[in-house]
Formats: sequence, structure tokens, C-alpha cells
Amino acid sequence: MEDEDTMEKVLEYLEPFGPDLKNGLSNHAPMACEALITMGKRESIFPWLERYGNQFLEKKKPRNKIYSSNWKDFLGVPDTYPEWENFFNTELEEGPWQKTLAEWAVKLAPGICADATHGVIRTGHAVRSLTRKESKRRKRELASGLAVWASAYLELPTSFDSLLGLQPEDAIQKVDFVPEESKNFSGTIVSSLQGLGDYENFSPVIGYLSVSQQPEEIISGLSEGFSRVVLNNVEDNLSAIVFIHSVTSVSALRSILPFLNEHEKKSVLRYSWQSGAALFSTFGKKLNLELPEKLENESREEMIERAIEHGDEHAIKFTEVCLKEYEFNPSPAYYAAARLARKFLEPLS
Repeated sequence: MEDEDTMEKVLEYLEPFGPDLKNGLSNHAPMACEALITMGKRESIFPWLERYGNQFLEKKKPRNKIYSSNWKDFLGVPDTYPEWENFFNTELEEGPWQKTLAEWAVKLAPGICADATHGVIRTGHAVRSLTRKESKRRKRELASGLAVWASAYLELPTSFDSLLGLQPEDAIQKVDFVPEESKNFSGTIVSSLQGLGDYENFSPVIGYLSVSQQPEEIISGLSEGFSRVVLNNVEDNLSAIVFIHSVTSVSALRSILPFLNEHEKKSVLRYSWQSGAALFSTFGKKLNLELPEKLENESREEMIERAIEHGDEHAIKFTEVCLKEYEFNPSPAYYAAARLARKFLEPLS
């Protein structure tokens, strides 16, 4: 129970802060701390927060109120995080959190790339924490994750005309890269994703993947495939962050899918695949998915300790995800991808 007591203290400490940092990036603290708890490193959390927390911003006050009758009017509207957080807190107070999660994961699935997938990732961490222990603070963290997802909601171009039914590694090979002259990058990952609306070759991507297998197997296939994308496409800090999210976002579904029915699971998996493919289409350069010829040896404990020492929030979260995915599917791609990403991510000072 010491781990769970620590998590409660973490959530209490983080409660005043919003989803954004002073540097304009997303606040990863709740996710990274939950990952550290999962890896059995509660003693590292508050020392890490001391290094990370100088960028926190306090939550803004809501200016409007969202009701069950008008929520679509606020979907994907900038600066509505406070309104959505209040809305989801009310929803979670009125009924079982599992019901709210199931309802809204399905509603929000077409916009799973929201905030460069931080919405679904934060939701996944919150759900995993809730499955260990239910508490008011953990429900509020779930509300925060869903609020990020809803306020930043972004649908990608979608056409179901090409249902190819491919396995993950083959589906990834079919993704077209956006030509350099057509790219829309203006400083954020989201700007590139928004630019896909002008690239007609992307819309059929959602139909490339087969969703006929067990969801757990599909997640393993996608997480390994996108880990191989990391290995062959990361060349700087930005590309490391981009392709890490293609892995961590699909892995977050392991916490969410158990609360959905079979049809809903397939739908959410399709949109998660689409989101990862969008990151690959907008930032990818190489279709090669081969492993490096030479692989380093690091133990699980060494991976964890080096991620904590490095300090970057993505390094910590990605290490936890790669270790988790390896347990389901012991591919060397996971350890190799975590090591490579760590080399290109900027260490936390």
C-alpha cells in the first residue's frame, strides 16, 4: 500500500496545476509519476518532481459550462480544458467511473490524436491507477485525462473505402509520407496532423489494419511495429518525441479496452492505428522496420535507473511502456527503441 499512498500524495500535490507547462509543452507529471509507481520506483517521484516542477502552470478558471445537451459545441475548442474538467468531474461523481470511461472513450475515439495523443495516454495512466485503487483524487485525474482529450479533440481525414485487413507490420509499410513541399509543420506536432486534411492519400489509412484478431494481439503488433519505426526514423529530439507517442498511445489502450464491448474495441483500435500512422506519415522518412544488427544488453533494472537518471518525462514513460509491452511480446525491438530514444531526448537538468 505504500505505492498507493505515494500516488495519492502525488495527485494531491499536482491538483492545482493544469495540462500545460510554461514552455508550451504538455504537463507529463501525472503520467510520469504513475509510470514510476508501476515500475516500483516511488522513492524517485518527489526528487524527480523537484527537477520537473519549475515549469508548472496553475489551472485556469472555466468561463462556460458544458452540459450533456451541448457538449459537441465544445469538442476540440481551444482553451476549454477547465470546462471539460468540470464536466467530467460531475459525470464521475454521478455514476461509476467505468461507465463514464466506456461512454467517452468511444465518443472521443475519432479524435484520439488530440494533443498529439496526450489525451488518450493520460487517460490510460489514470485508468490503470484507478484499477489499483479507487479514490476521489484518482477519479479527478481520470477527469483531467478525458478533459485533455475532449478539449484538444482532432479528427483526421477518414475514408473506409479501402479495407485491406493487413497485419500491423504490413499496414505500416503501406503508409505514404507527406511530401516535404506539402508539410504543415509550424512548431508543433499538432500543426502537422492538422495539415493532413490537405493530403488526400492519407484518408484510406484507417482501413489498412485488420482488427479481426484479439485486441491484445493487435496492440502488441502495433506497439512492436511502431517501436521499429522509432529505431529507423528517430534522428533528433523532435522525432524521438513524435514516434514515442505512436507506441505509448496504442499501449494506453491496454488499460481502456477491457471496459468496452467487442465492437467498440475494434473501433477504438482503428482510430489508434490511424493516429500512429498519421505521426508516421507526417514525420517519417524510412519504411524500413528492421532491427539494428548489433543490440546492446541492458537489464530491466538498468533501463529503469538510466531513464530516471536521464530525467526526461518521455524517457521515463517510454521505458515503462517498452518494458510492459515486452512482457506481452518479448521482441528486442522494445528495449532497443527505449535505449535509442533516450540518446536523442534532452536530459532533464
